[in-house]
Amino acid sequence: MIEYHFKIIIPFYNVEKWIQMCLKSVQLQTYKNFQCIVIDDISTDNSHNAAQAMIKNDDRFVLIKNKEKAYALKNIHDAINTASPAKNDIIVSLDGDDWFANNKVLETLNNKYNETDCWMTYGSYVEYPSGIEGKFAKQIPDYIIENRSYRESEWMTSHLRTFKHALWEKIDKNDFIFSQTNKFVKAAWDLAFVFPMLEMSGKKALYISDVLYVYNRGNPLNEDKVDHPLQLSEEQEMRNKTKYKLQETLE
Repeated sequence: MIEYHFKIIIPFYNVEKWIQMCLKSVQLQTYKNFQCIVIDDISTDNSHNAAQAMIKNDDRFVLIKNKEKAYALKNIHDAINTASPAKNDIIVSLDGDDWFANNKVLETLNNKYNETDCWMTYGSYVEYPSGIEGKFAKQIPDYIIENRSYRESEWMTSHLRTFKHALWEKIDKNDFIFSQTNKFVKAAWDLAFVFPMLEMSGKKALYISDVLYVYNRGNPLNEDKVDHPLQLSEEQEMRNKTKYKLQETLE
């Protein structure tokens, strides 16, 4: 069995109530082969100090404090560059106000990548504080995969999202840019990279029914709450972009 190396990317902004819960959920993982890049996107509360106190003696973690506001997608992009992953390393996207559902998340992922030879994974999550299982993570129907009609279909590839770095490298980063601002997508950031990955992966995209992620609906700064019209505008543009070709290999 391959022991994959995980690069966990955690961008955050004003999450002092939750950042330690988030980081603790990473530290408690039974699977130890990982590096975690934590990015403070110019928080104005005590988030940075809380994060620093949590990871100061743990050399698996790197804490970065931005000098300019970047938002989620650019933070992920820059953090991946900072982490310098190998092609076969697995990137894990975790928001700073959310956390892993249990201490075997990375162990589960490592097993899934070995058992299925997948290139990416998605699902599943529960919402906090309700405990309701998330409706935006479910198995993509075969007809959507076969027709590669992800962009025309409902969104169903939510947390937890992971992918091999080689797949990320195949995305044209110009597709991360929102035409109205000429900057990285801010609100619909996950669609910007997940649609291309799904199109390239086809049946190599694996749905995981086990709950791996806790999505915090208690944060008033959720994207859909802050600027829903922007999210809808960016989403439409991401859906209208040119589809990627199905890849036979990641080489």
